[in-house]
Amino acid sequence: MYEKLLNKWIMYHEVHRLHREGYKPGQISRYLVMDKRTVKKYLAMSEEEYLAFIDRQSQRNKVLAPYEDFVKTRLEDCPDASAAQVHDWLKENIRDFINVNDKTVFNFVLFIRNKWGIPKSFNHRDFVKVEELPYGKQAQVDFGEYNMTTDEGNRKKIYFFSMVLSRARYKYYYYQDHPFSTIEVIFAHEQAFAFFEGIPEVMVYDQDTLLLISENKGDLILTEAFRKYAEYRDFKVHFCRKSDPQSKGKVENVIKYAKYNFLRGRRYVNDRVLNGESIDWLGRTANAKEHSSIKKIPYEEWLIEKMFLSPILGSYKPENVLDEHDVIKDNTITYKGNFYRVPVGTYKPPRTVVRTEVTDDKQLIIYDADNKKIASHKIYPGKGETIGGSNYRRDFSSSIDQLMSELSSQFSNPDQVLEYFLQIREDKPRYIRDQLQHIKKLTGTYDMDVMNQVMDFCIENKIYRATDMGNIVKRIIADRSQEITISGPIEIKTINQTAHKIIPNTRDISDYQSLMS
Repeated sequence: MYEKLLNKWIMYHEVHRLHREGYKPGQISRYLVMDKRTVKKYLAMSEEEYLAFIDRQSQRNKVLAPYEDFVKTRLEDCPDASAAQVHDWLKENIRDFINVNDKTVFNFVLFIRNKWGIPKSFNHRDFVKVEELPYGKQAQVDFGEYNMTTDEGNRKKIYFFSMVLSRARYKYYYYQDHPFSTIEVIFAHEQAFAFFEGIPEVMVYDQDTLLLISENKGDLILTEAFRKYAEYRDFKVHFCRKSDPQSKGKVENVIKYAKYNFLRGRRYVNDRVLNGESIDWLGRTANAKEHSSIKKIPYEEWLIEKMFLSPILGSYKPENVLDEHDVIKDNTITYKGNFYRVPVGTYKPPRTVVRTEVTDDKQLIIYDADNKKIASHKIYPGKGETIGGSNYRRDFSSSIDQLMSELSSQFSNPDQVLEYFLQIREDKPRYIRDQLQHIKKLTGTYDMDVMNQVMDFCIENKIYRATDMGNIVKRIIADRSQEITISGPIEIKTINQTAHKIIPNTRDISDYQSLMS
């Protein structure tokens, strides 16, 4: 702070020295690289007036001062964040955030960095400007990767697909927590075209192995799945030369934009949450702010460009390019002499068929009848092995929404119970299925009169953990039988009449006694 004040004082005296030597304000402005109006203002001030001016500047209230702690915390957590990203964070997290211009946020972020010593490292990359194309002519596609942080503090690599309309600069992103297969790339295209409400004439890509088998002196050989898709949607395909990012510079910038203005500093919960946040961000910031190159708002340009896009006719399912396999009753399929697990509940009698795809990195991708990915395994080189971890033994046969609907219908007040489940999902999105499965197990074990009483108690006292619900069930059962606690061992006679004394492990339920008394 002292060094900054000293520099201002030196600059003031340097302006006056040059003026005394006969320099005009315009000459002083060019020599000291200052605004001419600032030079004139300094010349009109006495030393006492300039000191008062500096004091007013340092004490001046900042319109964003109430958000200093928030901005400081986010910059400490993510020092590389840009002022534009901080502006978006403020709009995203502060309800009724005031309307300020970008320059105000930039100056405030700079103030916070200087005040708290939070420097920013700068990386620079040059791009060649491409001539503007007609509306509806072209879109560019690329893929990106980024390491995010989970709520538990762990690192999580996510993979994303991006598409941008070349004329309007209207952007779309699709995120997932594993590398893309060709079928998933096709799915991302369908999502993007639906978002754009049409299909451009030409699609520009890198020479990606998901889409391209090889290039033989200019002759492109597409993967079978993508070739059929491009023919069905009737768009032309253009692949850039290797090591030539300038030919698709628009989408190169779009990848960087997502990394450093959306993903950086954001916590990963799951793919559904991340894609929902992305759609909100696109509407709020990425497609709503004036583009620095064309000086127009992408959303407003898209309103024009969508009239030049080809209509989306029908829906595309790429099952005709996949191999079919029967699911065995133990929820596995056979592939080249080995058994590969699919989630429990996949098999439905009398017959269930799934489809498989083999990727370039030797992964076996398994899709259900609706073309939804249900399993992924590294292909085992030997024979006779069962491939797949314990997570495939969990029941994924029904969707979360379906499970909540079916489970809530068992209670006497299903609408209220459904609201309760939605609150659990909001509080614990990563574990909602485990929570519901635990409650489902309780309803299959205990009388529904007891479960209705337990549910009413949990709703009234805002208890949103299925394990706590289990303890409350035990408490109510114990109250009904007038056995609040078990003070001694339980004697059990077995078939051979040998007595075993068993002291069960019980959780202290005194936490709930005060609530229920």
